[in-house]
Amino acid sequence: MRAIIFYLTSFGYIDGEFDNRERNFIRDYIRKLVFERVRRGKPDADDALKRELTDRTTQHFLEVFDEVDHHIHELMDEVVADGEGREAFLRAKLKLRCFEIFRSFDPQSQEELIATANALIDVDGEVHPAE
Repeated sequence: MRAIIFYLTSFGYIDGEFDNRERNFIRDYIRKLVFERVRRGKPDADDALKRELTDRTTQHFLEVFDEVDHHIHELMDEVVADGEGREAFLRAKLKLRCFEIFRSFDPQSQEELIATANALIDVDGEVHPAE
């Protein structure tokens, strides 16, 4: 789950601006994933318990999202070598980590990750060349 959050948050930053529509997309996606995990993991639990588990787990992963967001934002302030631009440095660092994350998934999950990243890219209404 942390890997998915990092992957999507990186895509939010890749064009240089992580706007609220992208943030809300990721928050909603986290909620959907948690809901599905609880539903599949506790099929016989009553609705109140499922709601409680979903709410608590969603809150945890929203906090993870905030931490990842903060971490990537801090990378934007990192000192870079002479002749290297901050945006290029950040983009290269994020792309490498996303590639590592992507390769860790099986082919079906990779397809789902690509589809979700494409939906995130489309959410702000414009496709930046870096995306």
